[in-house]
Amino acid sequence: MNVMRSFLILTLVCAVPGSVLADDAEKPPLEFKALKFRNIGPAIGGRVSRVCGIPGDPSVYYAATAGSGVWKSSDGGFTWKPVMDDMPVASIGSIAVAPSDPNVVYVGSGEANIRGNVAPGNGIYKSNDAGKTWKHVWKSVGQIGTIIVHPADPDIAFAAVLGNAFGPNVERGVYRTKDGGKTWQHVLFKDDNTGASDVCFDPNNPRVLFAGLWQTRRRPWEMTSGGPGSGLYISRDGGDTWKQLGPSKTDEEAKKTGLPTGIWGKVGVAVAPSDSQRVYALIEAEKGGLFRSDDGGSTWKLASDDRVLRQRAWYYSTLTIDPANPNVIWAPQVPLLRSIDGGKSFQRVPGQHHGDHHDLWIDPKNPKRMIDANDGGVDISHNGGQSWFAPPLPIAQFYRIACNNTVPYHVAGCIQDIGSACGPSNSLSNNILLSHWHRVGGGEAGHVAFDPRDPNIAYAGEYGGYISRYDHRTRQARPIGSYPYDPSGFGGAALKYRFQWTAPILVSAHDGALYHAANVLFRSMDGGQTWQKISGDLTRNDRNKQQWSGGPITGDNTGVEVYCTIFAIAESPVKEDVLWAGSDDGLVHVSADGGKTWTNVTANIPDMPDWGTVQCIEASRFDAGTAYVVVDNHRMADFGPHLWKTTNLGKSWQRLTTTLPTDDYLHVIREDPKQRGMLYLGSERGVYFSRNNGSTWQRLKLNLPASVPVHDMVVKDDDLVLGTMGRGIWILDDLTALRQTKPGTLYAPKPAIRWRYAGSLTVPHDRSGAENPPRGAAIYYHLTAKVQKLATLEIIDSNNKLVAAFESKVEDKKADDTLPDGPALEKKKRPLPAEIGLNRAVWDLTWDGADVIPAAKVDMGNPTAGPLVLPGSYTAKLTVDGKPQTTVVKVEPDPRLAQSVTDAADLQLNLKTLATLSPFSKTTPDAAAKAYNEAFNKLAARELRLAEQRKALADQTAFALQIRDDISRLVGIVKRVRLIQKQVAERATILADEPKAKPLLDDGKKLSTKLEALEEKLHNPKAKVTYDILAQRGGARLYSQLVSLFEFVKEGDGAPTQGMKELHSELAAELNQLDNEWQKLLTGEVTIYNALAKKLDLPGLWTPGK
Repeated sequence: MNVMRSFLILTLVCAVPGSVLADDAEKPPLEFKALKFRNIGPAIGGRVSRVCGIPGDPSVYYAATAGSGVWKSSDGGFTWKPVMDDMPVASIGSIAVAPSDPNVVYVGSGEANIRGNVAPGNGIYKSNDAGKTWKHVWKSVGQIGTIIVHPADPDIAFAAVLGNAFGPNVERGVYRTKDGGKTWQHVLFKDDNTGASDVCFDPNNPRVLFAGLWQTRRRPWEMTSGGPGSGLYISRDGGDTWKQLGPSKTDEEAKKTGLPTGIWGKVGVAVAPSDSQRVYALIEAEKGGLFRSDDGGSTWKLASDDRVLRQRAWYYSTLTIDPANPNVIWAPQVPLLRSIDGGKSFQRVPGQHHGDHHDLWIDPKNPKRMIDANDGGVDISHNGGQSWFAPPLPIAQFYRIACNNTVPYHVAGCIQDIGSACGPSNSLSNNILLSHWHRVGGGEAGHVAFDPRDPNIAYAGEYGGYISRYDHRTRQARPIGSYPYDPSGFGGAALKYRFQWTAPILVSAHDGALYHAANVLFRSMDGGQTWQKISGDLTRNDRNKQQWSGGPITGDNTGVEVYCTIFAIAESPVKEDVLWAGSDDGLVHVSADGGKTWTNVTANIPDMPDWGTVQCIEASRFDAGTAYVVVDNHRMADFGPHLWKTTNLGKSWQRLTTTLPTDDYLHVIREDPKQRGMLYLGSERGVYFSRNNGSTWQRLKLNLPASVPVHDMVVKDDDLVLGTMGRGIWILDDLTALRQTKPGTLYAPKPAIRWRYAGSLTVPHDRSGAENPPRGAAIYYHLTAKVQKLATLEIIDSNNKLVAAFESKVEDKKADDTLPDGPALEKKKRPLPAEIGLNRAVWDLTWDGADVIPAAKVDMGNPTAGPLVLPGSYTAKLTVDGKPQTTVVKVEPDPRLAQSVTDAADLQLNLKTLATLSPFSKTTPDAAAKAYNEAFNKLAARELRLAEQRKALADQTAFALQIRDDISRLVGIVKRVRLIQKQVAERATILADEPKAKPLLDDGKKLSTKLEALEEKLHNPKAKVTYDILAQRGGARLYSQLVSLFEFVKEGDGAPTQGMKELHSELAAELNQLDNEWQKLLTGEVTIYNALAKKLDLPGLWTPGK
């Protein structure tokens, strides 16, 4: 077959929507540049579609991911960083490094492992500097599963383009560039429904190529793999012409070629680098399997028809041949398989951290070094697969997320092929580690919903209608499904109830009712112990779209294709009887009576796609009749946004997509609970927000990648939490500035909690740490012009004392952590950002710390870190070029302290008792009066303990500030001592040749000796490293002692102990004694020195004040 289309890339560009071509990294608007999302993990991995490295260089690896772009390691796989975050695509299907030039990297976007929620790519990218920068060299909507680069010429590359997984298109087949990507030729094309699944060189003769074509299609209700377009092809002239090798047309031909007849599906092909005559092809067919050629592809024979090689052909079917041994074949499948006998038999290769393998790259110069791509990330081996290690990659793919009501709150969700995960928004330690995350039941594909009345209870789902109830107190998850029937292998029509892969779960904020949706809606009032149907079938119930899926060759019915299901549910926060349900086949229903009756309002929605998936329904927090509906129709080859709003329970709808890009399909919408009209929108490429009820939208990229698939969002208190399909969880910590729009304003920050942070264990090789929110209060302010002189921010307490000071001229310089003994202690003013637009200053809720002795060592502690302030109200005073503004910062107590005073359940019982009993009622029995008095006494005792606790915190803070001031007093003495010492030394040098100065110089030596002795009592001036304090005689001197005590007093919440007080009394007495010695030196030796200098008409010493 010889089908070749040659044209400039400009021709292709014209067929693509304009917004697809916007490659430039989007910069955040000026007014938002101080805002920042932080990623909290978990660094647990996600699906990686392809991997590669550089031959002979064990330091470099690349990973092409399903939803987070391309990642690169430059240190042998220990650490990784994303290298395509500035490009407008997250779904990557292929990657290749030019063997002759490791700086040249080609990337094919659009994952070709076409799962039910697979995202399209937008063409091919190329880097000429090893991934530092990228150029979009070919533009097309679809999937690209393989890219290969000529062994000797980096300008020649081939791409196996699968094309649009959801509909017909011409951009399918094999493409070639011969000029480094400037132009591409369509060298192998079958039809609009058939794309290329694989392409490979003969490494020894790159004019010989093999390619597999694959006819496939994804729809919401089915996946088909196979058809008359599939086949195996060879080119012997560098891709100019192609010959079809299979399928064989007749049984007679099959006997000659060795390739099977009939319909084929996916084809994977590979040539042995050590023997060009040895070629392997993995063919999906009724009589398929692994085929082997020993004559360069002229004839073939079946090597193995083992089902393990083709159990899910559409998801796997790649092959890697050992560079040095043509009989060693690696087959990434559900397990990683290997054959050492030319494909006759395969064995599982153990040791990887995850299953579902998609690719394996082996270093051709060192076959023992390899990297594996799987659904959980990557695994690396340096001993030929005998052992593996898996680096933590923060590329988790969350379907849906939820937040509980603990303080700090936790975020939970189900991660593709990994399971449920729940982690803290703030670990109250150094970082959020992988060890801070835990399971909450459920499985990989589902929703998670917390009980709003009890944050220990979580309900988590899984495909097949599975749902569990998890209790964090016992760490147990119990299955509570309404109908626990195993749907595996069935089409929807054969099932009593049709549950989608991600069946929605909801817990009522009104009465705690639990909802779980199939094609009907279930409700439980006892935590899932019993269920009731509260609706009929709320879908189109089209039986033609509920059939067995995966054919015509290999069935695949795992639950993804179960169709005509309820996909989204919502309850009005305003009125408990208002319920919404949206289906994956395009229907929207509403009930105003708690599910007794339902109204289909779909016909009222203008331009509603017939088979679109109702991805999200958001019921308004302000009006019972208002709701928002998001529809995703990309699985019907419609990549546009669909969003509507109703204000009258669905009687009429308004479309809200006028200002959105036309090719960015949507997943979720959330309403701000505190500001009417403010909306947040999650799309396949990021986040948008609106301040005017969706009339206009603005991109909220900030520091997010240029393209990140946001599948769910939660507005939790004042935070915006994102659940992404490929980059884990992100949090925008404070929506204050986003809600407040007045320029030139100091914004009132949200209350800050006086947290106590604990350290965390350092786990060897644990690189999973994610970012916590800033410690303390984030204070936002908007500057309309450049600061001319100075901007300051002062935090002032209720007694008008300065607590903390920030200044715009202070450089936020990072300490030099490369020094052998660590960075020197240095007290610096707090830096204040002062750029035009929105700025953020973070006050860590501490007082300014003590002064420090320059270059001095202490045994432990940091005197520059002041104690935490007490709970209460503080004034933040922003002064810009002499013009002040003020706002209030509220510091709230750590809520865990109140919980520790009495058991929360006991407190709730006491409050309930007080609310229901009255001892003043004539009809109140004595027992009731007794119960009332007991409850009252318990609450009174609790209030007393809380009062004692507040006093303890006040005593602790006052004591710490007293020690802080003692340290600063000591430092002041040392600085003055050194100032005198410096003057004495300078005069000794200047007057060395002056005969009359000898008496003065002799007095100077005596004074210097006494000053040196005094300084040695104050601190350890001879200590050059910290360990010197332990090694030198005399031990830790007063300075180090005070700093250590300061650290002890600051640690934990509670009144200072008697031991602390006793020690401080002794240290304070010593400080007073040394201060007296200093004063005696000033009035004695220093005064004598100056008197003599005056008599000799020589310069005396300048003596600073106290």
